[in-house]
Amino acid sequence: MSDPITYLCIRTGTARKAGLHSTGTLSYAILKDADSTEAYFLVTGNSSAGYYSRVAVPFTGIEGALAHLAEDQAFPAKTLKSAFPSGKSANDSGFLLALLRHEGLLTPAPEGAHLSVRSGDWAAWKDAVLAEVGEPFELPTKQIKTTMTTADSTTSSSITAAPPVVIHKGKKGRKERIGHAHPHISATDEDNHDSPA
Repeated sequence: MSDPITYLCIRTGTARKAGLHSTGTLSYAILKDADSTEAYFLVTGNSSAGYYSRVAVPFTGIEGALAHLAEDQAFPAKTLKSAFPSGKSANDSGFLLALLRHEGLLTPAPEGAHLSVRSGDWAAWKDAVLAEVGEPFELPTKQIKTTMTTADSTTSSSITAAPPVVIHKGKKGRKERIGHAHPHISATDEDNHDSPA
């Protein structure tokens, strides 16, 4: 099913992961809808290992996930889980927390770096995003399951399948097939083999 929302990209950025033992950075985009009624956060790449959902997270969903907390109350990353309309990765809430910190909307809590507190002016941030013109933006296609995803990774639409292998009967046919690619090898396995330029 295609997403009916028309997105506009306001800006892109790179955020350092927020986990205490995390390494690497996250690429992300700040989006809005064409009617300028909602702002969105979207992770677009991961410089190190870790799956993420390619879903645009509405800013009102983030506000809703924190609505039950006092304004200065510290909270863990998992509190943001409900902000995702259809998240499928355990990393989603932690990655979103990193983006919010990078945008100045959260800061590490005095109680410990594994907790965060709200900071900055959330209403002013949203108003500024919605006031921008933005550029047309299409959400990425479904993420390929790899152990590492980078900002430069390709989407499934750019991967081409290996040509079909002709199966010959008899001993001669088996000898001719030696060294040919097998149709059951996945795209990620093929990426690990040398291929002509």
